[in-house]
Amino acid sequence: MYDSKKLKKVVMYRNLTVALITTIVIGVIFLMWLNVFITKDSEKNFEIIDSAFQNILSALKESLTLQTSNVDKFLLNNLQLAKSLVLNLGGYDALKSIEKIYESSLEDAGEVFVDIDVALVDLNGKVLSSTGYHSNVSELRFKPSEPSDQQTPKFLTFLPNENRLVIYSWFRISNNEFLTFILYPDPRLYVNLIKGLATLKIGNTKEIAIYVDSENRLDISGKVLDSVIDAGIKDKIIVRRITSTTLYKPYTLSTYEGLTTNLYLKVTFDYMNYVYIIALIIVLFILIVLIFTYLSTRSAITPFASDMTKLGIAVREVGNSGILPPAGTFNLRDTQEFYETLSAIMQELSATLEELEATNEELEKAYNEVSAKSKEFRRLLLNMSERLAMIAEGYDEETGHHIYRVKILSRFLGEKLQLDDERIEELGMFASLHDIGKIFIPHEILKKPSRLTPEEWEIMKQHTILSKRILDVPGFETALNIALYHHENYDGTGYPFGLKGEEIPIVAHIVKLVDVYDALRSERPYKKGLSHEETLRIILEGDGRTSPSHFSPKLLEVFETHNNEIDELWRSI
Repeated sequence: MYDSKKLKKVVMYRNLTVALITTIVIGVIFLMWLNVFITKDSEKNFEIIDSAFQNILSALKESLTLQTSNVDKFLLNNLQLAKSLVLNLGGYDALKSIEKIYESSLEDAGEVFVDIDVALVDLNGKVLSSTGYHSNVSELRFKPSEPSDQQTPKFLTFLPNENRLVIYSWFRISNNEFLTFILYPDPRLYVNLIKGLATLKIGNTKEIAIYVDSENRLDISGKVLDSVIDAGIKDKIIVRRITSTTLYKPYTLSTYEGLTTNLYLKVTFDYMNYVYIIALIIVLFILIVLIFTYLSTRSAITPFASDMTKLGIAVREVGNSGILPPAGTFNLRDTQEFYETLSAIMQELSATLEELEATNEELEKAYNEVSAKSKEFRRLLLNMSERLAMIAEGYDEETGHHIYRVKILSRFLGEKLQLDDERIEELGMFASLHDIGKIFIPHEILKKPSRLTPEEWEIMKQHTILSKRILDVPGFETALNIALYHHENYDGTGYPFGLKGEEIPIVAHIVKLVDVYDALRSERPYKKGLSHEETLRIILEGDGRTSPSHFSPKLLEVFETHNNEIDELWRSI
């Protein structure tokens, strides 16, 4: 239930929530658009960089290819002398001498070469001996093999663990050794072009990197490990993140009889600036929407809230004085019409109420008279029923005491079980009627001093059902439950219906226990009364005829807990 102020807040919060959700949806749409834009833009710009890089590689290959015939001639001119020196001198000295011979005529190989090293390499690419840089290299990037044709083998690649470009050419001098020449092209031939490409700024390019392998870059000195390249790349790969996209692509620089030299282009595009712009737009949009929603909702709800406040004051006045105040001026036409209609209804109600009050006084007086007569009749009927029960039990004074004790003790146990007040009151009123059905049992069976025959016992058991002849009337439902079910056992071995557990009304459970307790303690012509302790033992432990399974466990627990009070109460009656 809302008052006008709270209603205003609720409507305001709901409108603001709707506005906020709408803004979030728009923001999500913006982000989805940004993702599509990033994908298309990055692929478009990568195509431009890819084309430029391929042009650089083509130019590099072409400049080195033009020197092929010169290199072949340069190496073959002194090859026999070089082989002779290796076979006769052997080791580093021979290689150093060969290096000097070839260095002296290096210009014959072409203007692009600036240095040469000579090395002995085995079939597995292991460097046995070498001059220059390769004296510190244990193994080449490849394994040399005998060429399949008569041409001089040449393989363009990079130095092991370096980004320096070299050309390897090798000639067999024994079954397990190759005389290998390493020609160094001038780095200026490709380094400036590569660095120029790396500094190219197209669109949202953040970084352009050219890798020789997973950690050696051609565009800068030093080692930078890249996990994507390290995992292996066979085709273009796109790695997308929230605000950036990175594209990888491998390129073949050189191949020779199964040997391949690859370069790897890595381009990263950064779109964080777009995220900042979109975030700023979304924040501004949210602020504008929230302010507009707040102002529009306030202007729309204020007249309604004002009318609701006036109506609330009028209603409270009706509650305090019963009179509706004169109609005021309302903001809304519907509210004004409602108030005028309410005023007319209140006038009619006031007149009707006066008539009802007069009628109510007459009805209340009649009800009190009927109620008094009903209570008096109930007391008379109950008193008569108790006297009938005494007659049914055997016409003696002890029977009257038994009925009274069952009544008092049943009420006591009902209180300890924490039954509701009405149920406790009914126990006190109706427990004494538990055997009223015996009035219909033949007197000779009811007062027989000896044991009853099976046929007689079956007739005696009918007293429970016969009680319905007297108690099956409105207002005596509890009395009927007691009389009808007080011989049922909790374990289902009782009569007349063999009910068990919670099928038996709790009032019948209580009267059964009290009836057994009083019967065991009471003295009869044919038996002596038992002590409280002996009776308690029989009920809790059993004696062959009576068993604790006959009684409700919860009721037995209460009975045992309060047994001393029960004993005192029994003695006082």
